[in-house]
Amino acid sequence: MLFLEIICIWLLVRNNPYHSAAYFHTSNSIIGNIFETRENITQYFNLPSVNQELSNDNALLREMLAKSQVPIVVISDQDSLALTKNEKNHKYLSAKVINNSIQLSHNYLTINKGSNSGVESGMGVISANGIVGKVMSVSKNYATVASLLNKDVFVSSFLPRSNTFCSINWHGSSNLSTKLKFVPRHIALQQGDTVVTSGYSTIFPENMMIGFIENFEIGENDSWYDIDVKLSNDFSSLAYVYVVKNPNKEERIELESENMIANE
Repeated sequence: MLFLEIICIWLLVRNNPYHSAAYFHTSNSIIGNIFETRENITQYFNLPSVNQELSNDNALLREMLAKSQVPIVVISDQDSLALTKNEKNHKYLSAKVINNSIQLSHNYLTINKGSNSGVESGMGVISANGIVGKVMSVSKNYATVASLLNKDVFVSSFLPRSNTFCSINWHGSSNLSTKLKFVPRHIALQQGDTVVTSGYSTIFPENMMIGFIENFEIGENDSWYDIDVKLSNDFSSLAYVYVVKNPNKEERIELESENMIANE
């Protein structure tokens, strides 16, 4: 009986244009929805590999932009074409953050790249939003990074608007801000002033974003400002970072060491 009903339905659909069109429209819609659902599920489970591929592409793009001197960080009221002139020799290796602390006095994060990928102790680590920290220890496939939320980390910094060199060091409380040190009282500051890397160290290229001045004050008898800087990075949501490779690092360190010995 069921077989005869199927035959009747098939004959009806085949010989009646209206029912045929309705049938194929419905079946195509159902099949299309099935395929779409399947593709969405496949894409969901492929997200980690897709994100890693995008991160690798971004690292390559950053190198290409630096070499062509196309700006990759734009700071207001400054010639953006000059921002990458000293970044041309740096290379970038993408890595995934697999562990991260933000509530300790000495915070670290772990990345999934190590010596097998060319990562070495002392290399800088950045993200798309600014600097992250410094590589401390390395195994074959992993590395630990002392983040900016670490009281032992100092970063040579620069205030572009006032042309002032200074230093960043975390105060140990909020994971959204840090302290800017050694800015003398005669410097005119404004809320929102950009803070970037100075380029004085071999760890980070110059003009890498650090953050913006949030608050500042100075006592009547103080020589230095007390400055809070809102970090450009949200360390609670770091997912992918870039390890900075400076191929000229050893040459510069050797040369500067020779000069120090000569002046002793």
